[in-house]
Amino acid sequence: MMISINKMEGDFQTNNFISNQLKLASNPKSQKNFNVSIKSEYNKKIIAKDSAGLATDYKLQATINFNVSKNGINKKITLSESLDIKNEGENFEQTNYENSIKRNFAISIKEKLIPYLLSFDDN
Repeated sequence: MMISINKMEGDFQTNNFISNQLKLASNPKSQKNFNVSIKSEYNKKIIAKDSAGLATDYKLQATINFNVSKNGINKKITLSESLDIKNEGENFEQTNYENSIKRNFAISIKEKLIPYLLSFDDN
């Protein structure tokens, strides 16, 4: 399948991770061509605080709305991932850990999207 991304809105980094994953899954020689628009939302919410009021736990959540079109047929799908993490402090390692989670979210969302695309004609 060939996946062309027409438009991306929302969280820049999440969009880039998903775009890269879809490019890896795409085959330019395929006869199945999909046009995809991506609208992402990424949230980091405090879910627990210590006695001093400092955040100790967060919920990371990515929600991606895809608008998929093929042969003039448009369909929408929303996929999301979330994970609760401990706050290790505002530092370089914490930022890298959160970026790694975003990458993993993108991989998981791609894995959920591909079967949907493959069954597109059946829906």
